[in-house]
Amino acid sequence: MNWSGRYLCRLLGRNLGRSLLSLALAALLAFAFGLVTVLRGLYAELYRQVEVKPILTGLSYTRALKAEGSGYVRDPYYEYVAPGTLIELNSDIPATTFFVNRLDELVRDPVVWTEGWDEESFFQTPKGVCVMNAKFAEALGMGPGDKVRINESNWLANLSQGGDPFLPGETILELRDRRRPFVIIAGLIQSDRMDYSVYVPVTTRSLSCLYGSTSYLCLDIARYTLNDYHRAAEFREYAGGILDGQQGKTGFTMDTSYADRIYEMHRLLETLYPITVAAALLLGGVLPGLVVLHASRQISVLRALGAKIGKCTEIYTLAQMLCALVGLVLGFLLVILIRKPELGAVGRLFGVYLAAHLAACGLGSGVFAWLCARKHVLAQLQGKE
Repeated sequence: MNWSGRYLCRLLGRNLGRSLLSLALAALLAFAFGLVTVLRGLYAELYRQVEVKPILTGLSYTRALKAEGSGYVRDPYYEYVAPGTLIELNSDIPATTFFVNRLDELVRDPVVWTEGWDEESFFQTPKGVCVMNAKFAEALGMGPGDKVRINESNWLANLSQGGDPFLPGETILELRDRRRPFVIIAGLIQSDRMDYSVYVPVTTRSLSCLYGSTSYLCLDIARYTLNDYHRAAEFREYAGGILDGQQGKTGFTMDTSYADRIYEMHRLLETLYPITVAAALLLGGVLPGLVVLHASRQISVLRALGAKIGKCTEIYTLAQMLCALVGLVLGFLLVILIRKPELGAVGRLFGVYLAAHLAACGLGSGVFAWLCARKHVLAQLQGKE
């Protein structure tokens, strides 16, 4: 090892306080940069993944399908509730029939499907089918594949509005079976508790008798997920148009407050990020230079011993860069241990900043070391450090 290498080792060891100060400053700047970088990536991902769920009420199923195909939304959930329905004409059982396009919103227990049926075919069939609680079906004496009567509570009064609905000698069950449809049990919900709910596809037209006063299905809820948060205002205007002219009581809600907060934080971090990087690099270049400036008397002694200006500049610049390198690695490791980011997402940015910081450190400390080394040696020795 030549004399400059030995002097560099002594410089780092004897001036341990200055070395640790340079190392700590680099670690602090690296930690601040790394933390802001991780948070920036986190909010950028969170902002893209945040879900805004517009809800329309009182919308006809036909118009709901139009909204679904508008390109603004995805993952529709449709629901219409027909309360107080009669199952097998049993008025003692307060059953509720749900017209839905998905079961996952209301059914948490597993469904055992009848042979030949599954959830996909259940919601695609034009037939009258249903899913019901297994204990409820057992109480009715029904099983998989059986036909079940589902009627509105005042079905007989509805059929009697045009006069006597009975044929000669016809019983009430025969009248019902002639004028009202059956549905097939396509699946049974396996639950420990009794549940008097029946679920049918929202596309089931044979149960239009449960719609109420209208001849078409008017949904209680049509809920979607917005495809693009930036188009929330467009969809709000679109929803107003699609509800225009809809009969009955309608409504529209779309809460974007959470998404707005995430987006504002994302914008703030995007604005502050280049400022943070510029400030960190500026400090990474100036602070090591000030440490070198504080060691100007040592540089003068080295010059008095015959060292050239370039060699002095090289030694003190390399010392600051070594301290900065160790500090940067420690700062980044601390960020990784605390925040646990995806290394693939931040590795390139960390590497770019490390190179830029070392370049700034080398430039700053090199300039200050050169300024100190080129001064007159006697003037340097006589001055205060």
